[in-house]
Amino acid sequence: MRCTAHLIQEHRIILRAVFVLFAMADRAKEGAMPDANDVESLLNFFRRFGDEHHQGKEETVLFPALRNTDVGKTNGPLRQMMFEHDQERSLIEGLENALHTKHPDDFAYYSRRLADVLSNHIYKEDNILFDLVEKTITREDDGRLELDMEKVDRSMAPGLHDELVRDVTRLEWKYIGKVA
Repeated sequence: MRCTAHLIQEHRIILRAVFVLFAMADRAKEGAMPDANDVESLLNFFRRFGDEHHQGKEETVLFPALRNTDVGKTNGPLRQMMFEHDQERSLIEGLENALHTKHPDDFAYYSRRLADVLSNHIYKEDNILFDLVEKTITREDDGRLELDMEKVDRSMAPGLHDELVRDVTRLEWKYIGKVA
């Protein structure tokens, strides 16, 4: 399905940022806080692309469409995904607080926790939720959802997507030594 392929592509970009976060956590665990500007760039990416754009697209386009299907009527999978979205937002706040208080152990904890939650969440969406989508959404609805997702993409400030991905690429080179 095109609508899930669209979201899976975005997951790959988010996972690249997750790998950077793991590397930053490793540095903090060794007692060396990562550069504050780099962390702010990563937090900006998670907020603007991961949450506002990607999760916003799921919450305003995909999830409402699923609520009209048998899968959505049970509400279990959607409730779990929404819970995890909220959990990710809370962990981002904890990570930001750890950055500002300059506590390496707290920073390492919140970084690892957020990276783990995001990795697991993406796995569940790609391998469980999207399988359910493909079994329940018609081709016609898939086409409409894809158009709605493209409309959300066009609503993003011009150049912002490329800028955020460039930031992730820069951080990959700095903290991992390669593009993931």
